[in-house]
Amino acid sequence: MNPSTCRHPRAFTLVEALVTIAILSIMAGVLISAFSSATTDASRMIARQQQAAVQNAVNAWVNGDTNRVNVINATTGAGKLRTVEEIRTDYNSRTTSLARLNLVSGYLDDPTKNHFFSSTTNSDKIKSEALTATKQFLTLPTWASGSYPQVQLNAE
Repeated sequence: MNPSTCRHPRAFTLVEALVTIAILSIMAGVLISAFSSATTDASRMIARQQQAAVQNAVNAWVNGDTNRVNVINATTGAGKLRTVEEIRTDYNSRTTSLARLNLVSGYLDDPTKNHFFSSTTNSDKIKSEALTATKQFLTLPTWASGSYPQVQLNAE
């Protein structure tokens, strides 16, 4: 038998195998990065939603309190509405974010409220699992005159 006419099954060379492994590794890295980014993006979105939920609770508390009667006249039974300044003073008398959250917590649904209170260990940094995952926290700073109370989303 002539060796030049004999056909041997062709196999991958070492270089071809290494190139294939390198391409698969790059593709796997891109895929893992995409999933990691999606998880981080989802946590950031949840953090923004939690900020909005607390801001809505603050807004509801302010608007609800403006309509509340703080003094009832015993003779006429009529009440005096609280002024915005009285509401601001009440809000600012709570000196920590956690105390202010507690003030407006009646306007949060129970699961959200319980989640914040169980995850928060520092009274000036309102935390949740999503906020912790993204290394963020909420604060309820002092309500300045001439403005509206704001919930801030901060980075650690």
